Amino acid sequence: MFAVVGFGGVLGMGEKFHPVPWSTLDFDPQFDAYVVPFSKEDLEAGPADTIKELTKNDGTVLRDKAFDYYKAEPYWH
Repeated sequence: MFAVVGFGGVLGMGEKFHPVPWSTLDFDPQFDAYVVPFSKEDLEAGPADTIKELTKNDGTVLRDKAFDYYKAEPYWH
């Protein structure tokens, strides 16, 4: 549905989790990892919440907000 980027908080307390549509990520074989093409400021301004809220109602609320914010083509249409 989406990748989750977590940052902020101290020692795991107060960390926010940011849903990012998979379709916006690029795989970089040099690092064997996905690259997030957004700045920290872009992520901070985007939808974010706790893991509990992120997964509430199968995650559809934050999924929709993330796809709108990052202007990603919805895969479910």
